[in-house]
Amino acid sequence: MRTLLVLTAGQTDVQLVEGGERSEFDKNQSASLHDEIERREGEWRLVEAPGAKKSKAVGSLPEHRFDLCTPKLDAVMRHVKESQIQLTSTLILGTRRDADWERSDPRYAGAILALRLRQYGVSDVQQVPFLTGKESLEGSAPEEAFIRHEAVERIDRAVREAITNLNPDKILVATTGGFPAVNNLVYEIVRFYAPSGAEVKPLKAPKGRKSDDKVETAVSQSIEPAVSYQVRRHALELIEDGNLLGAWGAVRDLDHDEIQRQWTRVVEWLANFAASLPMPAECDIDVLNNQRMSVRAALRAELALRAGDIPRAVHGTVAFFEAALWDHLKARVTRHDDPKKRRYYKMDPPPDAKLVRDGGNEDQKRPFEVADETDGSLWFKIYDDGFCGERLAIHYLKQEALLRLGQAVSKVRYLRNDVAHNEPTPELMSEARDKMIAESLWSEDDGFLAQPLVRDVLRDLGEQDSDNLCTDLISDVRSRLLGTFTS
Repeated sequence: MRTLLVLTAGQTDVQLVEGGERSEFDKNQSASLHDEIERREGEWRLVEAPGAKKSKAVGSLPEHRFDLCTPKLDAVMRHVKESQIQLTSTLILGTRRDADWERSDPRYAGAILALRLRQYGVSDVQQVPFLTGKESLEGSAPEEAFIRHEAVERIDRAVREAITNLNPDKILVATTGGFPAVNNLVYEIVRFYAPSGAEVKPLKAPKGRKSDDKVETAVSQSIEPAVSYQVRRHALELIEDGNLLGAWGAVRDLDHDEIQRQWTRVVEWLANFAASLPMPAECDIDVLNNQRMSVRAALRAELALRAGDIPRAVHGTVAFFEAALWDHLKARVTRHDDPKKRRYYKMDPPPDAKLVRDGGNEDQKRPFEVADETDGSLWFKIYDDGFCGERLAIHYLKQEALLRLGQAVSKVRYLRNDVAHNEPTPELMSEARDKMIAESLWSEDDGFLAQPLVRDVLRDLGEQDSDNLCTDLISDVRSRLLGTFTS
């Protein structure tokens, strides 16, 4: 397994060790101290970071030989060892600004971390400074209020090249040193360029402010609360716009987190529903598990219209009639238990002879055909498209609302083939929308559930409040996502 470690170097990543305790460098003296460490190479050594830490920072280095440590990196490497991970490559992102320009710059930290990594046996170590010379983190332009474009480009290029060259299976991200804005950016860039299927694991190194001798190990970092709120807000916007699959795509990266799973699973249920995939047993949103196919089909058509997905809405509209027809039929049919005869049905009550095909000229208008006769029982094939569907609705099921819907759908059924087999050009989609509105299947404001043709059919199937099926679903999902405390 190829594993990449991405580190950011900051002011506390290198510390002085004296008397079994470590000390941070005075921030105002950081650059000059790092310059002195670089000049006095050979007069110091790197040792294991002690657990005990002094509260007071140091502003000078001993005149004699001295010891340095890298506490955060040591904590990361303890995690690596305990997890039995073999590092393949490491990328260190740091700064190398002039000491007289930025007195707080830990300008030699990256080199020290690289040396420590080699002591741990990691041979492939890359150092990339994203700030050099007299550069500042922020720029003068409004869009550079947080980070200058040049700095972003350097980080982007370094991460992209490291990932492209290694093609890692796992990426550890320890962005605990340096600028918070940079650390967040590095993590998102890593996630952006990570190969499909690669595990991206953020690590949190301890701050080590204890006065005892206990050394600490880096731990897997959970999702920051701010990230959870950002992603949930974005997911809700997509859901309200009918884009259920897009919402799942937006939250899927958080689904591995046990805490976030409390709400990401709800978005996954919606995606399963939109894709007509099996619903998990744990799903407790009633409308997604509704036993009436027509309710589910109508809801999908409404959501497609909200998303502006005309092809899917056309498919859903035609499918709604077919689903409603079979919702009525299923109370009257018994399916054959022979797998080879799964499309054979016993009817109760049996159809009138005028609805059964007899080999004559009217067969194409008759919805039933005798397919098998066993032990005196008649088994029928059922034809439910076009005129046959309408005859089923009025002559066998006696459903006038279903007939009116079937007649309207018959006038637009050709659109299903058009959007499926032709290029969905803007002109074709506009024509399809206009035709659906003309037949009162869709409203002028792209609604489906509140249309009388739809509402009357659903009411005959026992759904008394069809107008609010979609708004109630979104309201339920919204309350679940807003009501989950994830920190």
